[in-house]
Amino acid sequence: MRTPTAAELMQAWERGSEASAAARSLHLLSASCDELDGEALLHLPLGRHDALLLQMHTRLFGRRLDSVAACPACGAPVEAEFDAQALRLEEHEAQDGLSAALELHSSAHDVRVRFRLANGGDLIALQTCTDVAQARRLLIERCVIDIDGIDAGASAMPESLQAELAQAMAEADPQADLQLAFRCPDCAHDWQPTFDIAQFLWQELHAWALRMLRDIDTLARHYHWSEADILAMTPRRRQAYLEQCAS
Repeated sequence: MRTPTAAELMQAWERGSEASAAARSLHLLSASCDELDGEALLHLPLGRHDALLLQMHTRLFGRRLDSVAACPACGAPVEAEFDAQALRLEEHEAQDGLSAALELHSSAHDVRVRFRLANGGDLIALQTCTDVAQARRLLIERCVIDIDGIDAGASAMPESLQAELAQAMAEADPQADLQLAFRCPDCAHDWQPTFDIAQFLWQELHAWALRMLRDIDTLARHYHWSEADILAMTPRRRQAYLEQCAS
């Protein structure tokens, strides 16, 4: 992974603004992962996908993640700070293969299920679902490769087996379901909300892009430079010219 240029980030932001939430992170990763093409990024297991986004955040905005959440018990806003590097879990061997097959042996149902980890393509496909139950069924149908013991296939899996499979998938790819620890200073309530690095990084990139557009507007008006020339500057030089404009 490399650090994308300002111009590449602006292009990723512009393309992502017109894309779905599930597709935005793919635009971000495509700007920094030259070794992976669009198809390979689409098939990355979600844990590997999120680990790369955490690495990208560190390169662009630093390791610190400032988060605010509402306490589910009393509603008070709770501020917390996290380390992006500390949130990157040990990468499992299953994450390194784009379509590695895993197995679940369920003694309770006397079946063997071969499955793969969920990926970005699955998230995009789930956008058409109208409720959680439909999304769960579609994800299982996409991720299950075959089943020994159920002739009708994945669509006929009982709910208890679906839950067992979901647990097996979570254990195989823990980075994909990262939870943060919060404690409310007002009522001492503890809870662990799921952390969506894709949404978090997009919000920071969106704020950066808006600031950058204002800076481009200021410098273009003052010096009559093109957007491309301004984006090509180092941040330090760009800031120095902005200070000259304000003096």
